Amino acid sequence: MQQSLSAQILVINLKHSTDRWLNVSKQLDQLGMPYTRIDAVWGKELTQEQLSAVIDTSRSQREFHYQLTAGEIACYLSHLKAWQYIVDHQLDYAVVLEDDVCFSSDFKDIHEAIAAVSEPWHVLKLAAPFKQQPAITTRAIKQFDLVRYRKPPIGACAQVISLAGAKRLLAQRPPLFRPIDVDMQWQHELGLQVYGLLPYTVDNTHTHGSDIKSVADRRQVKRHPWRRLKHQLLLYLDGRKAAAEFEHTN
Repeated sequence: MQQSLSAQILVINLKHSTDRWLNVSKQLDQLGMPYTRIDAVWGKELTQEQLSAVIDTSRSQREFHYQLTAGEIACYLSHLKAWQYIVDHQLDYAVVLEDDVCFSSDFKDIHEAIAAVSEPWHVLKLAAPFKQQPAITTRAIKQFDLVRYRKPPIGACAQVISLAGAKRLLAQRPPLFRPIDVDMQWQHELGLQVYGLLPYTVDNTHTHGSDIKSVADRRQVKRHPWRRLKHQLLLYLDGRKAAAEFEHTN
């Protein structure tokens, strides 16, 4: 008999993004899946003092290729609120969703699939909204394949965070110096066991405008091509280290 787990679906939503909220909540209601709203941080309301308190500018200059925008910082802070909710409520895990998503019918089975994951894990990816990444199947769970990544797919619209994962992430962030979806690709650096459940059950709607870009367009931020190349190389090496550790422990 599978152990009963304490879990919730957390949906990150800005208070003024009512259309997004109506869309995502309607879908979850139709699937018969309870959820909790997490009040997102609005980048336009952050003061310079608040931004400076959570951003590590010097580390961003060393280890990333552009300075984070207020919208990207607010997005990261919103996910931090979701992780803190997991810890405060001592949940075994939470499915953390952004509000501009759509679901496949298999999403209704996600809790049962998660309960069947016996491997130690911190993050389970449920979406790859922008670019697929090669995945290595470890075993089948119901209609899903449990997979590992050398480089987890970018995008933070849908992922499962365990209690241990939330604690581990909160112990290291803030300060912030990379966007959240990029940061969580660094499995070895952050000490994360990252898996995925394929086929993915969540996707970005790709129809809503970006709340991040509405604050400041990151495409207009000065970028440093050589630092980007360095970042990509180091991320590749981080993935190699994470893969080697996984092979050593399994």
